[in-house]
This record gives sequence, structure tokens and C-alpha cells, in this order.
Amino acid sequence: MSAARARRPRRDARGGFLMVEALAVLAISAAILLALGSLTRLMLRQADSLAERTARLERTEQGLSALSRDIRRMARARWDGPDRERFVFAGEPWRLLFALDRPAADGSALRETVAVLLRSEGDGTGGRLTRAEAPLPPGLPGPGALAFGPERVLYEGPARIRFAYMVPRSDTTPELIVDAWPQAAPPPAAVRVGLADPGTGDVASSLRVPVLTEAEPGCVRARTHYCSRTEEGGADDDAAVGAILNAVTQERAASQRRN
Repeated sequence: MSAARARRPRRDARGGFLMVEALAVLAISAAILLALGSLTRLMLRQADSLAERTARLERTEQGLSALSRDIRRMARARWDGPDRERFVFAGEPWRLLFALDRPAADGSALRETVAVLLRSEGDGTGGRLTRAEAPLPPGLPGPGALAFGPERVLYEGPARIRFAYMVPRSDTTPELIVDAWPQAAPPPAAVRVGLADPGTGDVASSLRVPVLTEAEPGCVRARTHYCSRTEEGGADDDAAVGAILNAVTQERAASQRRN
């Protein structure tokens, strides 16, 4: 009897120790499950962020590729009326207007000419590039007569798209870059599409997109026939480049006087 009483507290102490072990195991298991849950949520957020970033990069690549294709294929269309010698082209750092020949929207074998307007916007922390189209039928006197449709976003991201324009090289001058293209000049040899800091406007990286427009038939004999790639009457390349640079200087001076 006395021996049974002596052994009972020993069993109770062992049972209490087992209970503490069980509670400790449950607490550790709960902590592990909580950590696994947190890790899973973190991995899912990272996967979602990566997928979103990948999709954004793909959209950006597609938009800039479409932009490059349009610039390469721009048409040498002209305004009608008093400005019939002026091309449908206006180039500024944050804005670019040009004509584009493409297959007709109705699917026929005919081609149509439209005006394309690219506008680059920035808020100091990021930028976006939009594209709008307007019909370009014969007889339009100038850009004020264009009726643009809704804008489509080509790019939206941390940089701002900035344009610059290449004056073609000649026998005596290299290819030059200007921020704004003179209104009286034919389209440039190439357009530089740059990724600029949205706050300062400084270009970090850029892509040179050549303009592959066809010249008028007179360019076959530019010295005796009219050709917009040279001066009136077939002047040589040096004179054409000089005229473009002179027009750039005059427009820049006029802009400074207005400001």
C-alpha cells in the first residue's frame, strides 16, 4: 500500500513532462506552418511582380518596335495650297508628326496615307508615349486641318521618350544631330529615339532609326531636276546640309526671341 503511494507521484510527474513536450511540439509546428505561410505569400508576391514586370517589358518592346517600323516607313507627303513645298513632317524633342503610307483599312489592294502624331509626356518621375492617327486626303493645307482619332499608349515607364533628328552627312560634314527639325526642310536621314531622364531630359540610351522614304523621280538626276533631297535646281549635298543647318539656326533664334 505504502509502495503504491510512493510510485504514483512519479507517474504524475512523467505525465506532466510529456504534456509539456506535446505543447512544445505543437508550438514549434505552428511556428513552422506560420513561417511557411509567410514564405509562400512572399514567393507568390514576387512571382506576381515578376510576371507584371515581364508583361510591362513585353508591352514596351512591342510599342517601341511599332514606333521604329512607322518611322522607317514614313512617306514624303506634302501639304497642299500655299505650303505645297512643305513636307508633312514636324520634329520636336517631345513631339513628332509625319505621314505614313500603309494598306487600306478596308483590306483592299489600295494604299492609304495617314498622318501620325507621337507625343511624349512626363511628370518628373516617369513618362508615356502616345500615338494618334488622322486621315491625310489630298488638298489639306497644313497640320491645323488634321482631325486626329483617339490616342493609343505605345510606352509607359520610368523614362521619357525624347526625339532628335539626323542631318545627313555630306562630303565635308559628318552626320549631325539637332533637337528640332526645320519646317521647310525634307525629312531627316534618321530619327534618334532616346530614353531620357523624366526630370532632367538627359538621354541615357538611344536608338538610331533610319528613314527609308523614297525620293521623287527627279532625284535620279538631282542636278538638273527638282529633288527634295537637295536644294532647288539640283544643288549638291553640301549646299543642302548647309541650308538645313541655317534653317535650324534661324528657327532656334526665333524661338529664343519669343521666349
